[in-house]
Amino acid sequence: MLRFGGFVFAALALLLSNQAAAQSASPRCLPESDYAARLTAALESLHITQVQAVSDEINQRCAAARTQGMLVLLDAATLFDFIHRRTGVEAAHQAFSRLLQQDFSQLSWPQQVACYHLMALYSLHTGEYKQALSISHILTSELLPGALDANEDIAAISLAIADSHYEIEFYQSVRELLLPLLGHSAPHIRVRAASLLWHVPQTQRQLDDVLAVLNDYRTLPDTLVRLHATEALIRQAIEENEQAKAQALFEDAYQLADTLNARAVLIRLYLLETKTRSSTPVVGQLLAFSSQQLSIKEQLPVLELDIEQATAEQNWQQAAVKLQQAVNLNTEIARNNALAREYASFQLVSQARELEQARQQSRLQALAAAQQNQQRVIYLLALISAILALLVLTLLFMKKRKAAVHFEKLANTDGLTQVLNRRAIQQFAEQVATRSQQLNQPFVVALADIDHFKSINDTYGHDAGDSVLTEFARRTNALIRQQDRLGRWGGEEWLIVMTDTGLDAISGLFKRMQEEIRSIDAGEHHLTVTFSMGAVAGDGGQSIEALVQAADDLLYQAKHSGRNRLCKAND
Repeated sequence: MLRFGGFVFAALALLLSNQAAAQSASPRCLPESDYAARLTAALESLHITQVQAVSDEINQRCAAARTQGMLVLLDAATLFDFIHRRTGVEAAHQAFSRLLQQDFSQLSWPQQVACYHLMALYSLHTGEYKQALSISHILTSELLPGALDANEDIAAISLAIADSHYEIEFYQSVRELLLPLLGHSAPHIRVRAASLLWHVPQTQRQLDDVLAVLNDYRTLPDTLVRLHATEALIRQAIEENEQAKAQALFEDAYQLADTLNARAVLIRLYLLETKTRSSTPVVGQLLAFSSQQLSIKEQLPVLELDIEQATAEQNWQQAAVKLQQAVNLNTEIARNNALAREYASFQLVSQARELEQARQQSRLQALAAAQQNQQRVIYLLALISAILALLVLTLLFMKKRKAAVHFEKLANTDGLTQVLNRRAIQQFAEQVATRSQQLNQPFVVALADIDHFKSINDTYGHDAGDSVLTEFARRTNALIRQQDRLGRWGGEEWLIVMTDTGLDAISGLFKRMQEEIRSIDAGEHHLTVTFSMGAVAGDGGQSIEALVQAADDLLYQAKHSGRNRLCKAND
């Protein structure tokens, strides 16, 4: 009997020791601060696999003990996964809605930057440009000053703001934010900045500095930062017509994108490949994505591919439907950009405050619902009904305006160069003159003419001439300020109108244009292009016709003084 009792005791002791060992070996839920630090670092370095690992770890280890802070982390990881992998459309929408109602004041500033950055990127993906700018303004007006006062590294904030500003074409802001980061001590910061700056260099030196950083991409780990750098180098190789190099980089990029399951970059690579060569499998891959997986700007080129496929199959009805969708989408994109610029210029501060007030109001509404405040619910229902009614009226109005806006754009744009045509630039100049006279502000009218353009057409053909005109317009348009305008005055003549400035400003612009336009590739030909310019200042007292004639006289003087020079009224 004693032996039996001893046997039972030993068995119980062994069982208890095995349970204790199993508990000590099982993973445990770490403090929220540990997960927050790991996730913030992964988000900043765009380490997509580490973001997924932190998210999985919280779900597996902390399923029964998730704090509110952990739920915020999971929502941020969900948005990141959708933005870069385009999975979980509904989950991303719900995560964004929850984050919009969160109070981030208790988070550290790097965590706040990460959350606001992801919310801005999601808003841009869905076409809510005003909302993205409101969120970006919080980074600019609240977090950036605090980080500067505390002598913190502001790289993460600069990258977050630049992402939003690049999407709505605030290129000068992008350059100001990111050029200082090319010398940052962290490689992933340098390369992230260079990958975005490659698209918007202002000078050849800036482009050289960017390429010097990008060419070190192979030293980076397998993250989205390395993938973005490879993508920028592919575009550089294509521009330089280095087909073998581009193909090798394509293969590296596709392999890494597949490894990371980075569908957002895959979409851009597919679109880039369709522009450089015909590829039926790539077109099929693009058309397989749903519209919700594509950003509003990605939908337009995919629609164009859909139209081409329907046309090739002689499915005229589908081609017509897709064409109308493309026209509508193009109008919407243009409207979004215009609204975003207007919004940023006049109402950015007030709208950012309204966003914060909206979040506070949302919390009050949730509390009122919890308390079953019937009077509050009735008020909200009435407000929602009014908003819906206003929305219906707005949609009806917009539907009537879309066609008019589309045709107005066609009427105001030069078909070849896509800048303002003669009528539109003259109308803009007259508006500037009127405002100048009212506000007592000077402005400048400059007339430029490409030197020896007829010989380019005669020697290399009209296609080369068209390439020179198109590149002249594109590069000049990138150099002038946002409030200034470039228009094609006729043939190879261009009218530039600079607002609220004097003649001193035209000298700097002329030098930058000389540097940018000096070398233009036209098919197989590498052309050296110069231009002459005449410029006069106005105060609203003279007619635009008189100012243009005076600028034309100075242009004639520049031509007969040796070309490739600027003549101003006070020279």
